[in-house]
Amino acid sequence: MLPPALALASLLLTCGCGSGGSEAPAATESTAAQPQAATEQTQATDTANAAPVKPRGRNEVWTDDNGQKWFGNVPMDAFFDQPYEVASNTTATGSAPAADSQPAGEMPAEAVAATTPTAEPAAPTPDTPSTPSTPETPPTTAAADSWDQLIPLTDLDEEIKSIRNFMQETVSSVGNYNSSMTMIPPKVATLAALAEVARKQQESVSWKDDAAYVRNLAKKMNESPLQRGPKDHKRLQELFEGVSDILNRSKPAGLEEPPAEDSFAESAEMRSLMKRMEDAEKTLKTEIGSADALGSRKAMALHEAAILSVLAKIVTEPGYGYGDDAEFKGYGTSIVEAGQSIRAAAEAGDFAGFETAMSKVATTCQNCHSKYKND
Repeated sequence: MLPPALALASLLLTCGCGSGGSEAPAATESTAAQPQAATEQTQATDTANAAPVKPRGRNEVWTDDNGQKWFGNVPMDAFFDQPYEVASNTTATGSAPAADSQPAGEMPAEAVAATTPTAEPAAPTPDTPSTPSTPETPPTTAAADSWDQLIPLTDLDEEIKSIRNFMQETVSSVGNYNSSMTMIPPKVATLAALAEVARKQQESVSWKDDAAYVRNLAKKMNESPLQRGPKDHKRLQELFEGVSDILNRSKPAGLEEPPAEDSFAESAEMRSLMKRMEDAEKTLKTEIGSADALGSRKAMALHEAAILSVLAKIVTEPGYGYGDDAEFKGYGTSIVEAGQSIRAAAEAGDFAGFETAMSKVATTCQNCHSKYKND
Protein backbone atom coordinates (compact mmCIF):
# COMPACT_ATOMS: atom_id res chain seq x y z
CA MET A 1 0.00 0.00 0.00
CA LEU A 2 1.35 3.44 -0.97
CA PRO A 3 2.02 6.10 1.64
CA PRO A 4 -0.71 8.83 1.84
CA ALA A 5 1.51 11.47 0.27
CA LEU A 6 2.29 9.27 -2.73
CA ALA A 7 -1.33 8.26 -3.06
CA LEU A 8 -2.35 11.93 -3.25
CA ALA A 9 0.38 12.59 -5.81
CA SER A 10 -0.82 9.66 -7.89
CA LEU A 11 -4.32 11.06 -7.77
CA LEU A 12 -3.09 14.46 -8.93
CA LEU A 13 -1.19 12.90 -11.81
CA THR A 14 -4.16 10.83 -12.81
CA CYS A 15 -6.49 13.88 -12.87
CA GLY A 16 -4.14 16.37 -14.47
CA CYS A 17 -1.74 14.46 -16.76
CA GLY A 18 -3.81 11.77 -18.44
CA SER A 19 -5.25 12.27 -21.90
CA GLY A 20 -8.86 13.31 -22.06
CA GLY A 21 -8.89 14.34 -18.35
CA SER A 22 -10.14 17.68 -17.01
CA GLU A 23 -7.73 20.58 -16.71
CA ALA A 24 -5.67 20.73 -13.52
CA PRO A 25 -6.19 23.69 -11.26
CA ALA A 26 -4.15 26.75 -12.18
CA ALA A 27 -2.43 26.77 -8.81
CA THR A 28 -1.10 23.18 -9.34
CA GLU A 29 0.22 23.93 -12.82
CA SER A 30 1.89 27.09 -11.58
CA THR A 31 3.48 25.24 -8.70
CA ALA A 32 4.83 22.33 -10.74
CA ALA A 33 5.77 24.11 -13.99
CA GLN A 34 9.22 25.36 -13.05
CA PRO A 35 10.53 22.14 -11.38
CA GLN A 36 9.19 20.05 -14.26
CA ALA A 37 10.91 22.26 -16.86
CA ALA A 38 14.16 22.00 -14.97
CA THR A 39 13.75 18.26 -14.70
CA GLU A 40 13.08 17.86 -18.41
CA GLN A 41 16.22 19.87 -19.22
CA THR A 42 18.25 17.74 -16.82
CA GLN A 43 16.84 14.55 -18.34
CA ALA A 44 17.70 15.76 -21.82
CA THR A 45 21.28 16.46 -20.77
CA ASP A 46 21.61 13.15 -18.95
CA THR A 47 20.16 11.28 -21.91
CA ALA A 48 22.68 12.79 -24.22
CA ASN A 49 25.66 12.03 -21.97
CA ALA A 50 24.65 8.83 -20.21
CA ALA A 51 23.64 5.34 -21.00
CA PRO A 52 20.04 4.59 -21.79
CA VAL A 53 17.82 4.95 -18.71
CA LYS A 54 15.82 2.05 -17.47
CA PRO A 55 12.11 2.62 -17.99
CA ARG A 56 10.29 3.41 -14.70
CA GLY A 57 6.80 2.50 -13.68
CA ARG A 58 4.10 5.18 -13.33
CA ASN A 59 3.87 4.74 -9.56
CA GLU A 60 7.46 3.71 -8.95
CA VAL A 61 9.55 5.55 -6.41
CA TRP A 62 13.21 5.55 -7.36
CA THR A 63 16.48 7.51 -6.98
CA ASP A 64 18.65 8.56 -9.87
CA ASP A 65 22.46 8.65 -9.99
CA ASN A 66 22.52 12.22 -8.66
CA GLY A 67 20.54 11.26 -5.54
CA GLN A 68 17.30 12.84 -6.81
CA LYS A 69 14.19 10.94 -5.77
CA TRP A 70 11.47 10.39 -8.31
CA PHE A 71 7.89 9.24 -8.36
CA GLY A 72 7.44 7.79 -11.76
CA ASN A 73 8.66 10.58 -14.03
CA VAL A 74 8.02 13.37 -11.46
CA PRO A 75 10.75 14.47 -9.03
CA MET A 76 9.75 14.09 -5.39
CA ASP A 77 10.62 17.72 -4.53
CA ALA A 78 7.63 18.81 -6.62
CA PHE A 79 5.32 17.56 -3.86
CA PHE A 80 4.43 19.30 -0.51
CA ASP A 81 5.77 17.77 2.67
CA GLN A 82 2.29 17.94 4.32
CA PRO A 83 -0.17 17.73 1.44
CA TYR A 84 -3.28 17.32 3.63
CA GLU A 85 -2.59 20.51 5.60
CA VAL A 86 -1.88 22.45 2.42
CA ALA A 87 -5.06 21.15 0.79
CA SER A 88 -7.20 22.16 3.81
CA ASN A 89 -5.71 25.68 4.13
CA THR A 90 -8.26 28.20 2.75
CA THR A 91 -6.30 31.37 3.54
CA ALA A 92 -6.24 33.68 0.52
CA THR A 93 -2.77 34.48 -0.73
CA GLY A 94 -1.49 37.90 -1.72
CA SER A 95 -4.04 39.91 0.37
CA ALA A 96 -2.82 42.90 2.35
CA PRO A 97 -3.48 43.18 6.10
CA ALA A 98 -6.85 44.71 6.91
CA ALA A 99 -5.26 47.56 8.82
CA ASP A 100 -3.36 48.69 5.72
CA SER A 101 -6.22 48.29 3.28
CA GLN A 102 -7.78 51.38 1.77
CA PRO A 103 -11.30 51.11 0.30
CA ALA A 104 -11.41 51.80 -3.39
CA GLY A 105 -12.43 55.31 -4.26
CA GLU A 106 -11.71 56.68 -0.78
CA MET A 107 -8.92 59.06 0.08
CA PRO A 108 -6.93 59.05 3.29
CA ALA A 109 -8.18 61.46 5.93
CA GLU A 110 -5.02 63.57 5.57
CA ALA A 111 -5.61 63.93 1.85
CA VAL A 112 -9.24 64.85 2.37
CA ALA A 113 -8.26 67.47 4.92
CA ALA A 114 -5.64 68.88 2.59
CA THR A 115 -8.03 69.18 -0.34
CA THR A 116 -11.03 70.52 1.61
CA PRO A 117 -11.20 74.31 1.35
CA THR A 118 -11.06 76.07 4.69
CA ALA A 119 -14.14 78.16 5.41
CA GLU A 120 -13.44 81.82 5.91
CA PRO A 121 -14.30 83.13 9.37
CA ALA A 122 -17.67 84.82 9.53
CA ALA A 123 -17.65 88.56 9.60
CA PRO A 124 -18.26 89.88 13.11
CA THR A 125 -21.79 91.08 13.65
CA PRO A 126 -22.38 94.38 15.39
CA ASP A 127 -23.21 94.05 19.05
CA THR A 128 -26.93 94.04 19.67
CA PRO A 129 -27.83 96.17 22.66
CA SER A 130 -29.03 93.87 25.41
CA THR A 131 -32.57 94.24 26.61
CA PRO A 132 -32.53 95.56 30.14
CA SER A 133 -33.81 93.00 32.58
CA THR A 134 -37.11 93.70 34.23
CA PRO A 135 -36.51 94.71 37.83
CA GLU A 136 -37.86 92.30 40.37
CA THR A 137 -41.16 93.25 41.85
CA PRO A 138 -40.68 94.00 45.54
CA PRO A 139 -42.64 91.76 47.87
CA THR A 140 -46.07 93.06 48.58
CA THR A 141 -46.61 94.48 52.01
CA ALA A 142 -49.80 94.61 53.97
CA ALA A 143 -52.04 97.59 53.24
CA ALA A 144 -51.87 100.48 55.68
CA ASP A 145 -55.32 99.63 57.04
CA SER A 146 -54.91 95.83 57.06
CA TRP A 147 -55.53 94.06 60.34
CA ASP A 148 -51.83 93.26 60.72
CA GLN A 149 -50.87 96.91 60.23
CA LEU A 150 -53.59 98.34 62.46
CA ILE A 151 -52.83 96.15 65.46
CA PRO A 152 -49.59 94.19 65.58
CA LEU A 153 -49.73 90.72 67.06
CA THR A 154 -48.00 91.81 70.27
CA ASP A 155 -50.61 94.52 70.94
CA LEU A 156 -53.50 92.17 70.19
CA ASP A 157 -52.07 89.55 72.52
CA GLU A 158 -51.46 92.15 75.23
CA GLU A 159 -55.05 93.41 75.06
CA ILE A 160 -56.43 89.87 75.29
CA LYS A 161 -54.28 89.20 78.37
CA SER A 162 -55.43 92.45 79.98
CA ILE A 163 -59.10 91.51 79.46
CA ARG A 164 -58.44 88.02 80.75
CA ASN A 165 -56.83 89.31 83.94
CA PHE A 166 -59.69 91.73 84.50
CA MET A 167 -62.34 89.04 84.01
CA GLN A 168 -60.54 86.55 86.20
CA GLU A 169 -60.56 89.02 89.07
CA THR A 170 -64.15 90.09 88.37
CA VAL A 171 -65.71 86.60 88.41
CA SER A 172 -63.68 85.42 91.38
CA SER A 173 -66.55 86.42 93.67
CA VAL A 174 -70.08 87.77 93.52
CA GLY A 175 -68.94 90.94 95.26
CA ASN A 176 -66.25 91.65 92.67
CA TYR A 177 -68.71 90.92 89.92
CA ASN A 178 -71.29 93.33 91.33
CA SER A 179 -68.78 96.16 91.74
CA SER A 180 -67.28 95.78 88.25
CA MET A 181 -70.44 94.85 86.37
CA THR A 182 -70.67 98.05 84.27
CA MET A 183 -67.09 97.63 83.07
CA ILE A 184 -67.68 94.13 81.73
CA PRO A 185 -69.55 94.82 78.42
CA PRO A 186 -66.79 96.94 76.78
CA LYS A 187 -64.18 94.39 77.84
CA VAL A 188 -65.93 91.29 76.51
CA ALA A 189 -67.08 93.11 73.33
CA THR A 190 -63.44 93.99 72.64
CA LEU A 191 -62.51 90.36 73.38
CA ALA A 192 -65.05 89.10 70.82
CA ALA A 193 -63.94 91.64 68.18
CA LEU A 194 -60.23 90.92 68.61
CA ALA A 195 -60.84 87.17 68.50
CA GLU A 196 -62.33 87.71 65.04
CA VAL A 197 -59.38 89.93 64.07
CA ALA A 198 -57.05 87.11 65.19
CA ARG A 199 -58.80 84.81 62.72
CA LYS A 200 -58.21 87.30 59.89
CA GLN A 201 -54.62 88.28 60.62
CA GLN A 202 -51.72 86.76 58.70
CA GLU A 203 -49.74 86.49 61.90
CA SER A 204 -50.98 83.87 64.30
CA VAL A 205 -51.60 83.84 68.02
CA SER A 206 -51.17 80.45 69.65
CA TRP A 207 -54.94 79.99 69.94
CA LYS A 208 -55.84 81.12 66.41
CA ASP A 209 -57.35 77.75 65.46
CA ASP A 210 -59.84 78.13 68.32
CA ALA A 211 -60.40 81.88 67.97
CA ALA A 212 -63.98 81.31 66.78
CA TYR A 213 -64.76 79.61 70.12
CA VAL A 214 -63.37 82.61 72.03
CA ARG A 215 -65.44 84.97 69.88
CA ASN A 216 -68.59 82.91 70.47
CA LEU A 217 -68.14 82.65 74.26
CA ALA A 218 -67.49 86.40 74.56
CA LYS A 219 -70.57 87.06 72.46
CA LYS A 220 -72.67 84.98 74.89
CA MET A 221 -71.41 87.01 77.84
CA ASN A 222 -73.03 90.12 76.35
CA GLU A 223 -76.10 88.52 74.82
CA SER A 224 -78.33 89.92 77.57
CA PRO A 225 -78.01 92.86 79.98
CA LEU A 226 -76.11 91.87 83.11
CA GLN A 227 -77.91 91.75 86.42
CA ARG A 228 -76.42 92.00 89.87
CA GLY A 229 -76.32 88.85 91.95
CA PRO A 230 -75.12 85.24 91.82
CA LYS A 231 -77.19 84.14 88.83
CA ASP A 232 -75.45 86.26 86.21
CA HIS A 233 -72.20 85.93 88.10
CA LYS A 234 -72.32 82.14 87.74
CA ARG A 235 -73.31 82.32 84.07
CA LEU A 236 -70.49 84.72 83.30
CA GLN A 237 -68.02 82.68 85.34
CA GLU A 238 -68.74 79.48 83.39
CA LEU A 239 -68.39 81.25 80.04
CA PHE A 240 -65.14 82.88 81.06
CA GLU A 241 -63.65 79.59 82.27
CA GLY A 242 -64.16 78.22 78.75
CA VAL A 243 -62.32 81.22 77.30
CA SER A 244 -59.50 80.85 79.82
CA ASP A 245 -59.06 77.16 79.03
CA ILE A 246 -58.85 77.88 75.30
CA LEU A 247 -56.24 80.58 75.85
CA ASN A 248 -54.32 77.99 77.89
CA ARG A 249 -54.51 75.67 74.83
CA SER A 250 -56.85 73.27 76.63
CA LYS A 251 -60.22 73.63 74.92
CA PRO A 252 -62.99 72.08 77.04
CA ALA A 253 -64.87 69.12 75.64
CA GLY A 254 -68.49 69.57 74.65
CA LEU A 255 -68.28 73.25 73.69
CA GLU A 256 -70.98 74.44 71.33
CA GLU A 257 -69.68 74.72 67.78
CA PRO A 258 -69.42 78.39 66.81
CA PRO A 259 -70.81 79.71 63.52
CA ALA A 260 -68.32 79.25 60.69
CA GLU A 261 -68.64 82.94 59.87
CA ASP A 262 -69.92 85.58 62.25
CA SER A 263 -69.72 89.30 61.49
CA PHE A 264 -68.25 91.80 63.91
CA ALA A 265 -71.71 93.30 64.36
CA GLU A 266 -73.13 89.91 65.41
CA SER A 267 -70.38 89.38 67.99
CA ALA A 268 -69.64 92.82 69.43
CA GLU A 269 -72.05 95.68 70.07
CA MET A 270 -70.93 99.01 68.59
CA ARG A 271 -71.72 101.01 71.72
CA SER A 272 -69.43 98.80 73.80
CA LEU A 273 -66.61 99.11 71.26
CA MET A 274 -67.02 102.89 71.17
CA LYS A 275 -66.69 102.91 74.96
CA ARG A 276 -63.32 101.15 74.68
CA MET A 277 -62.23 103.71 72.06
CA GLU A 278 -63.24 106.50 74.41
CA ASP A 279 -61.18 104.92 77.20
CA ALA A 280 -58.16 104.75 74.87
CA GLU A 281 -58.45 108.45 74.01
CA LYS A 282 -58.75 109.44 77.68
CA THR A 283 -55.76 107.33 78.67
CA LEU A 284 -53.56 108.88 75.98
CA LYS A 285 -54.70 112.40 76.87
CA THR A 286 -54.24 112.11 80.63
CA GLU A 287 -51.12 109.95 80.74
CA ILE A 288 -49.05 111.74 78.10
CA GLY A 289 -48.89 115.48 78.59
CA SER A 290 -45.24 116.13 77.76
CA ALA A 291 -42.36 114.96 75.62
CA ASP A 292 -40.85 113.19 78.64
CA ALA A 293 -44.10 111.35 79.29
CA LEU A 294 -44.27 110.30 75.65
CA GLY A 295 -40.77 108.85 75.95
CA SER A 296 -41.38 107.05 79.24
CA ARG A 297 -44.84 105.76 78.28
CA LYS A 298 -44.05 104.90 74.69
CA ALA A 299 -45.28 101.28 74.94
CA MET A 300 -48.59 102.40 76.40
CA ALA A 301 -49.02 105.04 73.67
CA LEU A 302 -48.34 102.48 70.95
CA HIS A 303 -50.83 100.04 72.45
CA GLU A 304 -53.73 102.46 73.03
CA ALA A 305 -53.26 104.00 69.58
CA ALA A 306 -53.47 100.51 68.01
CA ILE A 307 -56.71 99.79 69.89
CA LEU A 308 -58.11 103.13 68.75
CA SER A 309 -57.31 102.41 65.09
CA VAL A 310 -58.48 98.80 64.92
CA LEU A 311 -61.80 99.44 66.67
CA ALA A 312 -62.46 102.49 64.46
CA LYS A 313 -62.10 100.24 61.43
CA ILE A 314 -64.30 97.52 62.94
CA VAL A 315 -67.27 99.85 63.55
CA THR A 316 -67.27 100.80 59.85
CA GLU A 317 -67.54 97.14 58.80
CA PRO A 318 -70.82 95.88 57.25
CA GLY A 319 -73.52 94.94 59.73
CA TYR A 320 -73.45 97.98 61.97
CA GLY A 321 -75.77 99.90 59.68
CA TYR A 322 -73.31 102.42 58.27
CA GLY A 323 -71.67 100.43 55.51
CA ASP A 324 -73.14 102.69 52.83
CA ASP A 325 -72.78 105.92 54.78
CA ALA A 326 -69.76 107.69 53.28
CA GLU A 327 -69.73 110.39 55.97
CA PHE A 328 -69.69 107.93 58.84
CA LYS A 329 -67.02 105.84 57.15
CA GLY A 330 -65.03 109.03 56.61
CA TYR A 331 -65.05 109.69 60.34
CA GLY A 332 -63.94 106.14 60.98
CA THR A 333 -61.10 106.44 58.47
CA SER A 334 -60.01 109.70 60.09
CA ILE A 335 -59.70 107.97 63.50
CA VAL A 336 -57.77 105.09 61.93
CA GLU A 337 -55.29 107.55 60.42
CA ALA A 338 -55.00 109.54 63.64
CA GLY A 339 -54.23 106.38 65.59
CA GLN A 340 -51.47 105.49 63.13
CA SER A 341 -50.06 109.02 63.43
CA ILE A 342 -49.96 108.64 67.21
CA ARG A 343 -47.96 105.44 66.83
CA ALA A 344 -45.55 107.11 64.41
CA ALA A 345 -45.07 110.06 66.79
CA ALA A 346 -44.47 107.72 69.73
CA GLU A 347 -41.85 105.79 67.77
CA ALA A 348 -40.08 109.01 66.78
CA GLY A 349 -40.45 110.75 70.15
CA ASP A 350 -42.28 113.54 68.34
CA PHE A 351 -44.50 115.17 70.96
CA ALA A 352 -45.71 117.90 68.58
CA GLY A 353 -46.82 115.23 66.12
CA PHE A 354 -48.50 113.37 68.97
CA GLU A 355 -50.48 116.47 69.98
CA THR A 356 -51.56 117.10 66.38
CA ALA A 357 -52.83 113.54 66.04
CA MET A 358 -54.65 113.71 69.38
CA SER A 359 -56.34 116.94 68.30
CA LYS A 360 -57.55 115.17 65.15
CA VAL A 361 -59.03 112.37 67.26
CA ALA A 362 -60.89 114.81 69.50
CA THR A 363 -62.29 116.85 66.61
CA THR A 364 -63.38 113.78 64.64
CA CYS A 365 -65.10 112.17 67.63
CA GLN A 366 -66.93 115.41 68.46
CA ASN A 367 -68.17 115.86 64.89
CA CYS A 368 -69.23 112.22 64.62
CA HIS A 369 -71.06 112.20 67.96
CA SER A 370 -72.91 115.37 67.17
CA LYS A 371 -74.57 113.63 64.25
CA TYR A 372 -74.68 109.92 65.12
CA LYS A 373 -74.57 109.53 68.90
CA ASN A 374 -78.33 109.40 69.32
CA ASP A 375 -78.92 107.02 66.37
